[in-house]
Amino acid sequence: MEEPAAPPAITPTRLAVEAGPVLLLLGLLLWDVRTALTPLVVFPLLVFVLWPLRTHPLGLRTLVAAALVFGIWFVSTLSAVLTPFVVALALAYLLAPAVEVLVRRRVPRGIAIAAVLVPFLAGLVLLLLILLPQIERQLLEFASRIPELARRVFGWGGGAGLLTDEQLTRLQALQPADLVALFRGKWEAIGVYLWQGALGIGRGIGSGLGLMLSILGYVVVAPVVTYYLLKSWPELTDHIEALVPQARRPAVLGFIREYDVALGRFVRGQLTEAALVGVLTGGALAFLDFPGAALIGVVAGIFNLIPVIGLPISVIPGVLFALVAPEVGPALLKLGIVFAVVQFIDGSVTGPRIVGGSVGLNPVWVMLAVLVFGSLMGFVGMLLAVPLAVLAKMFVVRAVDRYRASPLYASAAAAREVT
Repeated sequence: MEEPAAPPAITPTRLAVEAGPVLLLLGLLLWDVRTALTPLVVFPLLVFVLWPLRTHPLGLRTLVAAALVFGIWFVSTLSAVLTPFVVALALAYLLAPAVEVLVRRRVPRGIAIAAVLVPFLAGLVLLLLILLPQIERQLLEFASRIPELARRVFGWGGGAGLLTDEQLTRLQALQPADLVALFRGKWEAIGVYLWQGALGIGRGIGSGLGLMLSILGYVVVAPVVTYYLLKSWPELTDHIEALVPQARRPAVLGFIREYDVALGRFVRGQLTEAALVGVLTGGALAFLDFPGAALIGVVAGIFNLIPVIGLPISVIPGVLFALVAPEVGPALLKLGIVFAVVQFIDGSVTGPRIVGGSVGLNPVWVMLAVLVFGSLMGFVGMLLAVPLAVLAKMFVVRAVDRYRASPLYASAAAAREVT
């Protein structure tokens, strides 16, 4: 019996002749329905087309790349809705170790969650209730001293050629009460703007309704979702582990555990370090009766999370408050001593112990990740920036190690040794 003849080879010319009309008609069809081609339509169709090729390396990589692009679009578009859930996931991830410690001591999981979550949320609310009025009062006090600050600065420099005589006259006529009234109105507008920005409002939702829904999401949805995530945390991790193929489970789970350790130490360490810097800075300045101590402490703690430029930015409010103090020289001396001591403690004592070198992320890389993902996905992107930066760093390290172990690197090294 004769064997069937092998099918003719597919040449580029034959492929172009056979597939060209089909692709042309498909392109015309896509052009005609282009207004309806949202990612919600394109992504399922792409998965349907590529699903038979999922076992092929190229098909699998295409599916993964498409899923990542779709995920970025999804998060960016629905950031206002997803923000409370992302916050809840972040809180659950941060608080899960403390809950597990209590569970291992035979405390019922529900009671353990309440013992960790309720004090945390109560302390956060109490901190805001204490700090926000203090910050507003100190900002208004600083606004009342702006005329004196301007007179001092330009008086020391004689105007420095920057202002005309008319501008100097207007500057001298500034009244503190007028500036306080102006700043109070601007402070309310700035507060609303920052609040809306933090909540992720502005994408397809009316500002009034969006603000109400977002506040409801933070006050109700985020704590409830956090509780249920902590309640089902072991089952959730078991389900994720069960989804990994058995053959790849050791490698994948090892990578996940390494990522969990690195991310947990970095995030918890950075938050603890920032809180410590804020408390030490604000407390020391308040002890020295420095004006604006609470505001400077909050700024120092927040900007301690930003590498490289965080310290110079956090010093600026302190310098401004020192310049409006009754005695500028002693105020600047107090400020310099406090920042020098706190930075020494942070850099040489507490920082290495709290954060250490568990991740080794470049500060510029972290700052770039925050800016890029924040611009792409808003507040949700800023929350996801550090986890994604840690993940990218681990992938890069493994890619470099694989390259160094590849025949390509070995042949290049051998060629260099020969020459």
